Amino acid sequence: MVLAALLSAALAAPALPSVDLGEPAPMFMLPAVNEDAAVRLTARPQVELGDFVGVSPRLPAKAVVLYFFDRSRGGDGLGQLDRLHRQYSNKGVVLVGISSDQGELGPLAAWVGKEKLQFPIVRDEFGVVRSRYGIPESSLPLTLILDGEGRLFAVGQPPAAELDAAVAGELLPLVKGR
Repeated sequence: MVLAALLSAALAAPALPSVDLGEPAPMFMLPAVNEDAAVRLTARPQVELGDFVGVSPRLPAKAVVLYFFDRSRGGDGLGQLDRLHRQYSNKGVVLVGISSDQGELGPLAAWVGKEKLQFPIVRDEFGVVRSRYGIPESSLPLTLILDGEGRLFAVGQPPAAELDAAVAGELLPLVKGR
């Protein structure tokens, strides 16, 4: 797996999440920073993982990419993910950025608005979701890919310049045939 290879090649490898490969990912619902992107995707101003994967998803996906970040750690990878969103959204792939930025919403919302991202960025201000996944703040940014059943398929921390290629490589077996 490309992400795993990049992960092992990193000088300071991130702590892996407490969810093991093949295990179901914890469900969550978080408010979107860029509500317009969330409304286009879910018809609501928040994103709920159970809408896309799990027992009876409302909007079934072949794969979900969760990108845990904050503006200082991983914000530079969002443009690459936006390109992936445009390339894979019609193939059953959902991308969700999960921001751990704390404090007032205004600066984060202005920054996300300036980036003009087409996929939803949700706010995990108090780190509750990140904690449920067992991801320490020091491991940001961290990318998780879930299969259509909601199981963890891949995890890694590729550099921003290689993020789209690494994620695209992991998505191939999940989206073939679509």
